[in-house]
Amino acid sequence: MNQIKIRIIVFSFLSLFVLTANITKVFSENIYKKISVASCDSLIKANETNPNFVILDVRRSTEWNPDHLNGSINRNYYDPGFEAQLDALPKNKIFLIHCQSGGRSGGAFAKMQTLGFSEVYDMIGGMGSWKANSYPTTSVHEPKLMLVSYFETSDDTNITGSTDTIEVTLTNRANDTLTFASVSFDDIHEITNNFDLNTKLAGAEDYTFSIYHTPGYFENDSTKIIIESNGGQLIINIVYKQGLLQSSPVEKLIDLVIYPNPAKNRLFIKNNSLLDINEISIININGQLVLNKTYFSIQNGIDISNLQNGLYFIRIKSGDQNFSKKLIIKR
Repeated sequence: MNQIKIRIIVFSFLSLFVLTANITKVFSENIYKKISVASCDSLIKANETNPNFVILDVRRSTEWNPDHLNGSINRNYYDPGFEAQLDALPKNKIFLIHCQSGGRSGGAFAKMQTLGFSEVYDMIGGMGSWKANSYPTTSVHEPKLMLVSYFETSDDTNITGSTDTIEVTLTNRANDTLTFASVSFDDIHEITNNFDLNTKLAGAEDYTFSIYHTPGYFENDSTKIIIESNGGQLIINIVYKQGLLQSSPVEKLIDLVIYPNPAKNRLFIKNNSLLDINEISIININGQLVLNKTYFSIQNGIDISNLQNGLYFIRIKSGDQNFSKKLIIKR
């Protein structure tokens, strides 16, 4: 009898372990997915304005240089230091990886899971499948300057002589080395900064600098930053209203909360940003547009009962900005 009880306990424990593992796999924040070239194309389009999206080509440089996806960066899978190069990449970004046919990217895909990257998609069939389906490639190498975010790191308004600090993070969203030509700051109050014009950014690298000003502003105020680089001009308007720092456009879009996720029959969006939502699209893993809304009720949400279980991408458009997020439907 005791042996039977022990077997039941062990079986129950193993069942609980398997159930817990399955739940962890479904609800984990990390996503590792092998997807078709059509889905890759949709993923790229959904993240056109996302500074935290990276296309990683793991072919040899002789393969990548003359023919690659627009903006993709290159790390040679056969390089002896390849794993260390992967480990140096920012793990919080979204990565789409590929090689020529899928073998090398499959190896990189496994390594990136071990290294703890948060979201990685592996292109099935690689560049061969991409070109066979007539998707575009380029020989252009160029940098692209983008704003990641800005936020206030201190607010010591009650401490005499202290400063408020705003941290601004930029990124190189493309593949050539990004260099800075000039930076100017316009504010009615005296400010200082630690921007280093000698900074150089490779593809997918970020750069954070700080702006310091005397605290205690309770009226409206703004700082305008104009940055000139070989990857384009970037104008950042940092605005205070009644002494409070207003969120950057990127942060405002991130303030959109999509719930529940995983979802069943209805999807709701909590608009903490108070931005106008112009359009909502849901794209399946095969790259097909399965739902498009230009109007929806905050209270009633969006009916998704006709969508099958699986992984989707939801794209929200506000003005000229796009916010993309993964969505899981599971009933």
